[in-house]
Formats: sequence, structure tokens, C-alpha cells
Amino acid sequence: MLFSELPPEIVISIAKQLESEKDISSIMRTSARNYQLLLSFLYEHNVKFSSGSALIWCVDHENEAGVKLLLQFGASATEGARIYYTDAKLLPKKLPVGPLYFARSVAMAKLLLDAGAHVDNTPGLEAETGAYIKPRGWGSPLHAAAEKGNIAVAKFLLENGADVNYENDVSATPLHIAADQRDVDLATLLLDYGADVNALDEEASGLFDYYGTPLHFSLLDREHDTSYSMVNLLLERGASLEIDGEASATPLHIAAAACSLPTLKLLLDHAARTNARDGMGETPLFRVVAEPDPDVAYPDPNIQRPDLDMAKLLIDHGALVDIEDNMGITPLFLAAENETSDISKLLLDHGARVRARPGETNFRNPLLQAISMGVPATVELLINHGAEVNAQDNRGSSCLHYAVRGGTIDIEIMEVLLSHGALVDMQDKSGRTALHDTVRTAHLATADLLLLRKGVLVKELEMPAPMSYDNQSRQNHLAAAKVLIDHGASFTIPDARGISAWDEAEGNEKHFDPSHFVGPIPDWND
Repeated sequence: MLFSELPPEIVISIAKQLESEKDISSIMRTSARNYQLLLSFLYEHNVKFSSGSALIWCVDHENEAGVKLLLQFGASATEGARIYYTDAKLLPKKLPVGPLYFARSVAMAKLLLDAGAHVDNTPGLEAETGAYIKPRGWGSPLHAAAEKGNIAVAKFLLENGADVNYENDVSATPLHIAADQRDVDLATLLLDYGADVNALDEEASGLFDYYGTPLHFSLLDREHDTSYSMVNLLLERGASLEIDGEASATPLHIAAAACSLPTLKLLLDHAARTNARDGMGETPLFRVVAEPDPDVAYPDPNIQRPDLDMAKLLIDHGALVDIEDNMGITPLFLAAENETSDISKLLLDHGARVRARPGETNFRNPLLQAISMGVPATVELLINHGAEVNAQDNRGSSCLHYAVRGGTIDIEIMEVLLSHGALVDMQDKSGRTALHDTVRTAHLATADLLLLRKGVLVKELEMPAPMSYDNQSRQNHLAAAKVLIDHGASFTIPDARGISAWDEAEGNEKHFDPSHFVGPIPDWND
């Protein structure tokens, strides 16, 4: 006889002998009659043998009938917990929470509250998990409603006494969650119920990698600049532009790094301080002119760094172009790293310095930086604005030293420097000239130096280069050595050890390779 044909009392008797809910479910699936017959029994079994573990599943899946049955059979609306999985950065990832956090409808939330669930938390959570959890823990059910963007549930919880300013373990209130998710409607609801628009736990600065007011978090969206409406709402409700967040950054610092022009302008129109310094001594202008961290993506085409228009806007609002951070770096130094020279020109046109003041030791030279980054147009621009072409760093390295020591030698930059009067034989503190460095780095031989002095041409590097990296590097250094020699570089100037570039080359004869030169090798005696 089939299960579907067994008398009801027999089916129930069989089910009572089973321990596994999975086995009971298997019998239920044999027929519609058996499903209805055993449904209540299944939930009663879960309460009796599994402490009502199915309650959270039913709440999460909007199974209202199941929730009612579980509560009817004695499941607790306050006990039991499960990890709440979320991508929200302001919600802890591994703290379990109770049934009310999973409510997706007002009806479900009402069922749980009527059954004794606490509107702000789940009592007994610490004892159940056995782990130390601060009293505020993961957050409240209102945090969960905010994370889901569920206005109806959030409003219901607030109407039933939920604390609108409840802080969780990472010092985030429900308004932080709404602001971080740019949910203007939910944020409006929370503010209407008295949410603190400037909520900030000062102690959080020493505990977490990121912290700030809701306004700070409304600005942290690098994928798409959806900040404007949320920022506007928070400002209208009294958000402060003076409160520091992570690394002492003001909201304007964050907007300068992560938002588009309209959002930045909105903050400036509300009198944000353009010259406020963060923990590194940087003003918002630093964040606009700098190349972004290579590990940080900006998928939104409206959010690119550096940004010339944003730099203009900040300067028009009084941003100081000649300010230094805690390490002596200026906005011009950062702009010198850029592939183009537009922002460097803007800063120079507004008075940015290219040289250190007398006695100033902390100043970072933008010309040396532009040379290191290989930007010929910026090198020319800086020199034309008074940058010292024979400036030296604290090791005595000159601009020419920087030009030949970079990972990729830029012949154009060398020509620019020499055409503006760079001393070809300037020595650093160890007595080395640029030719010393070139010979040592590429293991140039005396034959290489002689051929270059005779005017033999170096082959141009083909792109894409068919040769190995070492051969490419050697060819680049040969081209650099030719430029230096054509401008009169000496082979015989000794360094601090008494070794000249020629002496270096004498130890490199095995590295000589005539294939890097154009045409036949001339007779040495010619």
C-alpha cells in the first residue's frame, strides 16, 4: 500500500517514530493529504527536538503560517540566532542575531513583537553564543531594516519604540547604514524620528579602520557617485562639515577623493573649509590633484583623479596651492606625478613654489619628482617657471642623476635638462656623475664608450621590443650615455673611491655587444 493510501492515524504514528525532520518531510511529499496532515506535526517536532530552529528560516522566507505554528508550539521569539550575511561594511560579519532581524514585512515583525521579541535586541544572545559581545553587538533590528532598505519595517519598529540612535559594535547607527547605502527615503524616515545627523563615537577613532558621521559615509562610493541627494538631505538636516572622521578627514576631504564635481560643489556651497588639514597634514586639494592608489578602482567615468575642474573649483574657493603636508609634500609635488601637465600648470599659475625657501629642509622638489615619473612636458613647465635644473637632493643627486636612475630612461627629459643648462658632470655626495651611474647600471664596456664618442649611432628601440628586458635596458642606457657624451661628459672624473666611469667600464668588457649599434664597427685606430 502506498503512503498516500495509508490511514491518517498510521501516517502520524510512523512520523512519530522518526527523529529526522528530513524523513518527516519525505512522508509529507508523498501526497497533498499527508502534507496537510503532518505540517503542524513537523513544526511541533522542530520546537520539541530542535528548540524551534526553523523559526528564523521561516521569518527570513516570509513563511507566516510556519512562524505562527512554531510560536504556537512554544518557539521563543527571543532565543535562537543565526549569522546575518551582508556586504554592508558597517555591520559585523560574524555575529549571530535573532529572529526579528530577519523580518521582511510588518506582519512578520508584529508576530515576533507580540510573541515577546525585543524591539532593539535579542536578550540572551551573549549567553547562547558563549562569546563576549558588547551590549550593542551587531546592531538592532532597525539596523537590519536599514540594510535591507525596508521602510515599512523600519517605520513599524520605530513606532514600537526602536532606538533610532542605537550604535552597533562598530559605532554605526541605522542612519549610518542608510547614508552608506544612499537610501534617501530611509534616511528621511530616520531623521524624522530624531536620528542624530552628526552621530559619531569619538572612541571609535582608535578602534576601527574607518569611522565618521553619516555624512562621511554618504560620500564613500567610488563605483558610482550617488552621493549628491543624500549629502543634500544630511546638510539640510544640519550635518556638520567640521567634524573629523577617519585619519582626521573632513567630509570635503572624502568628496575630493571619491566624488564628482557636483557633490564637491555642494559641500563648498555650504561653506566647507577648503584648507582643513587631515591627519597627514593634507588639504582636500591634495586628494584632487594626486594620482589615485593603483589598487583603488574608479569605474564611474565621472569620478577620475586627478581632476582639473575640481582643482580649479577648490582654488576658486580659496584653496592654498603652496601648502605643505607633514612630510613637506605640496600639491605641485603630487601633480608632477601625473601623465599630463594641466594641473601642474594650474598650480603654477596660482603661485605654487618650485624651489625651497632659504634654509628650508623639508621641501620636496617637484622637478625631481616629474623626472622620476617620466613626464617631459611637466619637466619643461617647471623649469620655465624657475625650477633649478641643477638642484640636488639630500644625497647630492642632481636632476640628471634622477633621469638616468629611473626604471625607464627618458631621453627627451635628458635633452630638456641639458638644453636648460644641466651640468653634465655634476657629482653627488659619493662623487658619482650621471655617466658613472649609466655605465654601472648597464655594464657598459670601454668599447661602448669609445663607439659613442666616435659618434656611432645606437639603434632605436623597436616597439613592441622583440628583445629581452635586459637587452632593452642596455639599449636605453647606451642611448642615455650617448646623450651625456655628446654633451661633453667626462670619462675620467673619479668618485669618492677614486674610480672613474672609464675604470667602471674596464671591468665590463665581456658585456660588449656590437648589435646595439648602427652599421659596422669602425677601426679603433681611425
